[in-house]
Amino acid sequence: MSGKKLSYEILLLRCIGCLLVAAVHAVIMTYRIHDPIPNEMYRLALNSIRTICSVGTPIFIFITEFLIAKNYKEDLPKQFISKRIKVLIPPYIAMGIIGSLYKVQESGLPFTAYNLGMQSLKNIFLADYNGYFIVIIIQFILIHYLFHYRLKKWPAKIILPASFLVNFAYLAFFNFVPPFGFSESTGNYIWYYLSWMPFFGWAFYFALGYYCGKHYDKFVETLKRNKWLVLAAPFVFGAVLLGTKMLGIPKVNTSKTIWYLFFMPSVTFLIFYLSNKLKSIPNFLVSVSDHSFGIYLTHAVIMRVFVLLYKPHFADAPAIVTFVLIYVTCVSLAMMLTNLLNKVPFGKYLVGPVRDNARTVKKQQTLDAPTVITAK
Repeated sequence: MSGKKLSYEILLLRCIGCLLVAAVHAVIMTYRIHDPIPNEMYRLALNSIRTICSVGTPIFIFITEFLIAKNYKEDLPKQFISKRIKVLIPPYIAMGIIGSLYKVQESGLPFTAYNLGMQSLKNIFLADYNGYFIVIIIQFILIHYLFHYRLKKWPAKIILPASFLVNFAYLAFFNFVPPFGFSESTGNYIWYYLSWMPFFGWAFYFALGYYCGKHYDKFVETLKRNKWLVLAAPFVFGAVLLGTKMLGIPKVNTSKTIWYLFFMPSVTFLIFYLSNKLKSIPNFLVSVSDHSFGIYLTHAVIMRVFVLLYKPHFADAPAIVTFVLIYVTCVSLAMMLTNLLNKVPFGKYLVGPVRDNARTVKKQQTLDAPTVITAK
């Protein structure tokens, strides 16, 4: 397969994953403005959007390991760990400190140095904000580094089913077993964070990314041979996901439920299949992909500011209109902020770097364009 096709797949995956995560938070913020939402259709639509779009975070786990496995099939570079830590840790700490502002505000506590300091420590050491995905990614970077040479020897037919069973059993425990041995608030807190912070809750996505990246050509050919299954699976598993959500099986309302172990691969495989049919990719999608790290980190902060400004004046507006406004406005502002900060010294250490794929893709598309010869 060509490098161009691979870039299209990952660019689309990264772009879609980022936009899905932002949609989940836009739904949450809409409920903060309009809760309760009297219109049943709006409520059903918003809940469905949140359920489907929660697949975004597992997609990012897949992308991370897919790229590592695809790019480093033999030896890992000497700066494999340090290169990635330098990109991930500074924005994680910076946004953890910034996130303490809205966490203290939402708790109703005064803005004292103690409260801000304690919340900053919780954000950084307990990953108590939306930057938690960075901690999960770092875990898998370390795991890949430690087991790189063993992974090459372990067969997919054993590791994939084993990782699925481990992941399923781990999530099922926290999905269906109520907290015990603690007070209700403490137990819920422990259950909530244990369900997704340790790598066991994401092991299957890691293993799937690894073998899809390692056997990339075979993976893509398999998708082509099973066209109708690839096209139908997201709708089947999406219906199951929505149906079980409506029935409260389980009652967990996040991406850490067992059903995403089925839904996430089906969505990812569909994106891979469709991207291999593309001859070009819209510049906007490439740009979103390039800014995805910063959008992921900053959109939640911007949405909270939006809620504070919007709620006193437009709380009577239709909830679905509020959702669209929050989503479009805050994702756009997050993208602009990420771009702006990357133009100033040390800005990328606050929100993460902006990739430069847009220029490369544009150049490739220009080279691939047919030459038109006109008669004189």
